[in-house]
This record gives sequence, C-alpha cells and structure tokens, in this order.
Amino acid sequence: STKGMPGDESELKELERAVSQLQGLKRHIQTDLYSQILLEIMTSIVDDLCFDVSADLHRSHRMHMLPLHDVAGQPSNRVVDAPGYDIHGQIPDKVPKNEFFNCDHCHTKVGASRYTDHLSKCMLNRG
Repeated sequence: STKGMPGDESELKELERAVSQLQGLKRHIQTDLYSQILLEIMTSIVDDLCFDVSADLHRSHRMHMLPLHDVAGQPSNRVVDAPGYDIHGQIPDKVPKNEFFNCDHCHTKVGASRYTDHLSKCMLNRG
C-alpha cells in the first residue's frame, strides 16, 4: 500500500470539517424553511379565521340579528327620520339659494340644493 503525502491528512481533515459545517448549515436551512412554511400556514389560518368571524358579524349585523352599539351604548345603526334632521340626527346647514355648481357630467350650472338629484338623473341619461 502506498502512503499518501503528508498534506493529504490535513486536507482530509479540512474537507471533513467543511462537510460537517455544510451539514450543520443544511440542518439550519431546513429548520428555517420549516419555520417559514409553518409561519405561512399559521398566518393563512389566522387570516381565514379573522375573515370568517368578520363576515359572520357583518352578516348578523346587516340582518339585524346583532345590533352593534356606539360608545354611549346607543345602537349605531339607527337612522333618524324626522323633519329638519339628516339621517344621523344632525341639523343640516342651510345652503344659500344663490350657490350654484357646474355638473361634472354635462357641465350645466345647477343650484346647490338640486345638484345631487340633477347629477343622478344626468348620469343615468334621464336629465
């Protein structure tokens, strides 16, 4: 049998050390990859749960099965239907009769108090 050169043993040890470091790095990368995959799965599950809960709450609220309340404990979905008040129960500011706007659709000059009605009809080609 032929003996290797004296540098062969040190090179072999160097190579074994490099292989050991690469194996450790491989385990670290696999652990990181598993962690990333687990994080993605958990994030997806939490997102789905949040969406399901919010969709169920929204549906229940819209069907008046779950009345939501504001800070003062009053139902927040109430609509005021009283003369002189807007739907939120506020007294609206009076619009001066001499205030006019140009329609964004047909560029006609329209009184401020008639603007929304005009724009609605104008955009549906009924005005």
